[in-house]
Amino acid sequence: MIPATYTLAAPNPQTIALLTSAGYDPLVARLLAVREIHTVAAARAFVTPQLRDLPDPHLLLDCEKAAKLLVDAVQAGNSICIYGDYDVDGISAAALLSDVLTMAGAAPVVFLPDRMRDGYGLRLERLHELADAGATIFVSADCGSTAVTEVAAMRARGCEFVICDHHALGPQLPPASAHLNPKQPLCRYPDKNLAAVGVAMVLAQALRRELVRRDVCPVEAIDLRSVMELAALGTIADLVELRDVNRALAWHGLRALGQSARPGLRALIEHLPNDGVEAARVGFVVGPKINAAGRIAEPRTAFEVLTERNKERAGLLAMQLDIDNNRRKELTLQMTAQAIALAKQASISGAVVVAHRDWHPGVVGIVAARLVEQFGVPAFAIAIDQAGTARGSGRSVPGYDLVAALRQAALDVLTRCGGHAYAAGITLQQDAIAVFAERMSQHATLAIGATPVPRAFSVDAQLAPQECTLQLLETIGQLEPFGRGNEAPRFVLRGVQINDMRVVGKTGEWVQAKLHDVGSQKSYGRAYVAAFGALRLWSERTNGELVDVVCKLDRNFYKGKATVQAMVDLVLAAAA
Repeated sequence: MIPATYTLAAPNPQTIALLTSAGYDPLVARLLAVREIHTVAAARAFVTPQLRDLPDPHLLLDCEKAAKLLVDAVQAGNSICIYGDYDVDGISAAALLSDVLTMAGAAPVVFLPDRMRDGYGLRLERLHELADAGATIFVSADCGSTAVTEVAAMRARGCEFVICDHHALGPQLPPASAHLNPKQPLCRYPDKNLAAVGVAMVLAQALRRELVRRDVCPVEAIDLRSVMELAALGTIADLVELRDVNRALAWHGLRALGQSARPGLRALIEHLPNDGVEAARVGFVVGPKINAAGRIAEPRTAFEVLTERNKERAGLLAMQLDIDNNRRKELTLQMTAQAIALAKQASISGAVVVAHRDWHPGVVGIVAARLVEQFGVPAFAIAIDQAGTARGSGRSVPGYDLVAALRQAALDVLTRCGGHAYAAGITLQQDAIAVFAERMSQHATLAIGATPVPRAFSVDAQLAPQECTLQLLETIGQLEPFGRGNEAPRFVLRGVQINDMRVVGKTGEWVQAKLHDVGSQKSYGRAYVAAFGALRLWSERTNGELVDVVCKLDRNFYKGKATVQAMVDLVLAAAA
């Protein structure tokens, strides 16, 4: 296990005093200050973001042009094809664009690639088939920024092509009719961290403006609030930073999700706790179910769950997603165990690269993430098919841009690669894997060192067990939605005593314990908080020992009753 430590944040006391005087709870004021929010206006915009404050959609390069092209197609009755992706972001972006164009009077065709047959991104063969079937204008959703050949071929056929994407740009831009990607150097849109569904939402804003300007339909006919839950779903699941525009979309979308009129979505969230739909639960419960369809089954199922209005059919589709997700879980456990064993057999230095013939390519991304958690270095998991083609997925660590690393170190041995700083997909031939592994190991070693850097948890505040209450969770819930860029607050409980520690779970990999205040009375008379964490965190600890515990706080539901539980990240012997 990689050693770890923690640092307690030291926010500006003047900021805390200012925000407290403005009426914010002192702990909330501290948490806002830790997040570099230093004014009352910024605090209000963060705690209760307003849709009216979203940037002008025309600031997104080519967005106005794209909206005009699409409205031209609507008015002319031309066939619009949305070419999506097979993950939550791509599926929700395709569903959002399909809904908005349908509101405008179009009948868009939606194509979602099959991971096994088509792979990631635009596939030329499928584009030609769609054009042959009548498509005259394409809109890519969550792909296309590096598809120079594919876009050029469609433009040569006389088709318009709108790219709606957020991934890293290639050295040459495709000759699209309009290219919407906030990462373009000349793009003036202030938020560069949009998910693809966020880019789709900006395009939807511009579409509504253009439709109203031309008097194609009244403004109330294009109800963007009805697609807000789709924007939240893709934004949260794609792990983009939940700040600025992303935060506004997630904040409003989560509220819409709780009262969704989409029966498929309601079926997916019906087993979540009744206290509301939180970002973490969307990310860890709903997102994986939708992703499972694209990973090991048919992404069309997930798309229809999001768009089907018949309650009975939507419920059946949601049940199928549950079945797919359970199968995905089984594959993940099996493949992760194999991957860790292979990694331990290898000489790990800088990066982990493991490959296997029996692996399912739809699950390698999850396995790569587990390897990063285990070894603390960039990791790739690669599935090899019968023809010797290897398809893999990589995950990175903070400060190491995976796509940039691939382009610098191994582009010549890859058939395809794409993604962003923390996650990337690759294709190569089996006989190139050894060279690829050596190149990535050397590059990562030079960039971040051969020895994993001990993780230093950033702690927002110190608490005592008696402060860990449901009321405290309500208070810090003002900062929801939590996610990348706005993590759920992490606390340290210093000098607490472990009691009633026991191993739990079917596989014996988890521990439950009580963390008591230290005092002269018996433990049952002292304040405590229930704790839950991985067995490896407690392996050197004993009942009665005094420890410092780094944790997040969450609600635990049992027999309809909610209690507070400390979700443990780190257990250290108490500082003297």
